[in-house]
Amino acid sequence: MQRRLLGWYARHGRASLPWRARRSPYRTVVSEFMLAQTQVDRVVPRFQAFTEAFPDFAALARASVAAVLRQWKGLGYNTRAVRLQRLAQALVERHGGALPMQREALQALPGIGPYIAAAIRAFAFDIDDAPVDTNVRRVVHRLCYGVEHPARADARELDARARALVPAGRAHDWSSALMDLGATICTARAPECALCPMRSDCVAAPIDWAELENARKTARKRRPPQEALPFKRTVRYARGRIVDRLRDLPAGERISLRALHRAVSPLIPERDINEVRAFVAALERDGLVTRDGDGVALRE
Repeated sequence: MQRRLLGWYARHGRASLPWRARRSPYRTVVSEFMLAQTQVDRVVPRFQAFTEAFPDFAALARASVAAVLRQWKGLGYNTRAVRLQRLAQALVERHGGALPMQREALQALPGIGPYIAAAIRAFAFDIDDAPVDTNVRRVVHRLCYGVEHPARADARELDARARALVPAGRAHDWSSALMDLGATICTARAPECALCPMRSDCVAAPIDWAELENARKTARKRRPPQEALPFKRTVRYARGRIVDRLRDLPAGERISLRALHRAVSPLIPERDINEVRAFVAALERDGLVTRDGDGVALRE
């Protein structure tokens, strides 16, 4: 099974992704922070520009927050950029700008939890570890337990299974292969079992699309209903529009709160100036902006 999946990855994997084509611990970390909650197609061009502007941890650590946020434009979740820079600063201060390999040392750094620690170990150092995201967890569930609706194993058990499957010395390619398989073939709603290199080993295969959809709907009915708020009415959208306006300011310039409210009002018309003031205060607490009297700017 391992040979078949690795062979499939060698032929069909997304090896051209820039963080795979040219690997380094720094590029691995940047890609993991960017890929959290952002699609690959959106990340690729921003990754290229970001790593050109800040080629290593030392360069990122000494940059201004404003410069980092400007390079982050288009990726959303701007606090990730601040957390990434804080990680770079901690690495420079504690480890001379070099990433440690040990899981405990990695997780002692700001912004690194179990998933990113496993990703660094597997992708940057080829240590036998397994970063388990949604795609990988779905693939492992189908492979070992059958269709995931209803779930027959919890996250802890699936993570342990994923680690046990890693072939010695091939953590980078194996984890990349599982992620690519989940993204392109073993998808959530339309798995292509006939094309899957692991179909002969898979408990779930062959999966009937109609039965899968019925099982998914049944599982959703068992969960309490949640009313989805339109994205343009969320706090995240409003904060993003404020940061976008501040990105456009020339370095060193500030904008008054009233002018900022006027600038973003066409995009968030339901937000009054008091709400914009509260969003700016929250952004300041998160380390993204500064206020000087009534003037607001990205943190330099």
